[in-house]
Amino acid sequence: MPVASGVSIKELVDQLNPEQRRAVLHRGGPVLVLAGAGTGKTRVITVRIAHMVAEGLDPERVLALTFTNKAAGEMAERVAGFVGKDAARAMTVGTFHSLGLQVVEADAKRLGFTRGVNLIDAAEQASAVRQCLKQLRIDPKRHDPGMFLTAISNARNAGITPDRMSRMLGKKLTASVYRAYLEWLRAYQAMDFDDLILRAVQLFEEHPDVRDRWRKKFGTILVDEYQDTNLCQLKLMRILADEHRSLCVVGDDDQSIYAWRGADITNILEFERHFSDATAIALTQNYRSTGHILSAANAVISNNFDRRDKSLWTDVGEGEQLRLATCRDPGAEARFVADEILRLRSQHGVMLGEIGVLFRTSAQAGPIEEAFRQRQIPYRLVGAFEFYERKEVRDTLSYLRLIVNPYDEVSLLRIINFPQRGVGPKTLEALRDTASATKTPLFSLLDAADCIDGIAASTAAKLARLKDFIDEARARYAAEPAIAPLVEWLCEASGAREAWIRDPTEGPGGTRRWKTIEYLIRSIGRTEERLVGIDLKGWLRLVALDGRSTVEDEEAAAAEEVALQTLHSSKGLEWPVCFLIGCQEGIIPHQRTLDTPRGDVSEERRLFYVGVTRARRIAYLTRSETKRNYRGLEETKPSRFLGEIPAGDYTLVSGDDLEGNVSDDDKQQQLARLRELRARIAGKS
Repeated sequence: MPVASGVSIKELVDQLNPEQRRAVLHRGGPVLVLAGAGTGKTRVITVRIAHMVAEGLDPERVLALTFTNKAAGEMAERVAGFVGKDAARAMTVGTFHSLGLQVVEADAKRLGFTRGVNLIDAAEQASAVRQCLKQLRIDPKRHDPGMFLTAISNARNAGITPDRMSRMLGKKLTASVYRAYLEWLRAYQAMDFDDLILRAVQLFEEHPDVRDRWRKKFGTILVDEYQDTNLCQLKLMRILADEHRSLCVVGDDDQSIYAWRGADITNILEFERHFSDATAIALTQNYRSTGHILSAANAVISNNFDRRDKSLWTDVGEGEQLRLATCRDPGAEARFVADEILRLRSQHGVMLGEIGVLFRTSAQAGPIEEAFRQRQIPYRLVGAFEFYERKEVRDTLSYLRLIVNPYDEVSLLRIINFPQRGVGPKTLEALRDTASATKTPLFSLLDAADCIDGIAASTAAKLARLKDFIDEARARYAAEPAIAPLVEWLCEASGAREAWIRDPTEGPGGTRRWKTIEYLIRSIGRTEERLVGIDLKGWLRLVALDGRSTVEDEEAAAAEEVALQTLHSSKGLEWPVCFLIGCQEGIIPHQRTLDTPRGDVSEERRLFYVGVTRARRIAYLTRSETKRNYRGLEETKPSRFLGEIPAGDYTLVSGDDLEGNVSDDDKQQQLARLRELRARIAGKS
């Protein structure tokens, strides 16, 4: 059968290596595809889908899940190239959370949500936790709301209730915040990201008809990045695949680096226990990196015990040895990286866009940025800020959410006094008390505020005008469902644009906030061009589920730039040349891990492994001999992971000598340190 690309299904399968082919053709029970870094896992997933469709599976019965909208979009595009756009559009290709949203939206009333699903994002979650802390008389300045959110999220996904958490040693404070947060969600009829999976599972467990309907919808399930799933996502997959057993999960336990946000590595390590009729297939041929890079990565990760035994290999040759550079301090390290990049560009023709600089913590980017600015090296700092957490963007999104759902009280309360309408705490209290006593939505009270005691007539008139404005915006969008023009009109007509421009806190002219909104409008326009037919509800869903992938960096698209990003954000990416900086104890492995009672560095080692395997041709591992603290300069120790790299896979270069001509004395000293490090590691194992 020919596919959209003009290549037959048989030819697609024949182009795969034996292990990939086996994974594509496997039928008769769940299959775990252990896909090491750079082993072609996306091709396996997409060709498997195409092959099953060619066998007669209805495209509407395909469910393919991953963790970001960007990854889901790329998967859908690849599949469309094989089976055609119409067939690909019929499939459900998305994220776990987008699937959960579909499930809960279809039966929200069974969960007690009478006004639709009010999905709150990470920033709104943090705001809710701050409110809970104040309610409990806990100072948010002394107790980070983000730490509470992480603990609450992990507990919810692990099935730990506030009462159970309260009985755990040292968890009473967190349990009280956890309990208050759940009460806040109920009060505002809101759901957070965790709810999308938790509530979907709840529906399946409490309502067999809902469970059976979704089971019948899908005839096969494919999951990418399976090592990143949590216990609740595992439960969701077990429920949906329980009858047809056509489940294919693809992942790599050696790249499980998200335990801090709930990922459970045992999901992949114990797959055959969860699915007793499962088959495991390992992909080990790497198509990305050279031999020395893979040898180094294999040697390091082999020191982990909680892993499946596998070793990556390549047939492209050994390539260049890894380059280990020791510098005096972080400033010298940054200058070395910058000067080496300039040398690679001028002497070897390496393009700036072919280079990635990776670091364990965002704070490490500072010296690199300074060195790049001094040498006028264009760069892109990936993930340095959250676009959708800016005040002006959040204000705009709140107006848009009210157009979709005027009973979204979280959004209404955000903009009820923006631009200023004289709505203070007493007015809000009167509105809330009346809404609670009469069981009336806040939005419905806006044009009846003149009947509420404690609200001035002038303020009541402004509230009524706000309701009229929202109604007008809804009517305007119904008549002309284009999002970008709506946002421009909304900001102008509401007075928000004028308020932002006149904001005295925003510097001369106060135009920065409005420029951000102009960028937002352009981004929306590009999304509307790319996703023809997307409506406001769909766009807001994209933003809520994965806002980062809906904003394109115009400057990055137009210029050659070095990518600067954290190791966590680099997973799934690759560069011909890669710098992994800060290879010292306390950074990687991170001091926070070293300070834990167990001091288990397994995940830190996996993170190091991920960094090394981002490089295709040339890998630099750099460290500084000193770091600065409140006492001055302090000597550092090289990362233990450097000592796990075989001597034949690296060469030493000096941070002060860009040609790599290290003096014999320096070289012997560095070799002695690495030998000592290896001996210390061997003695502990």
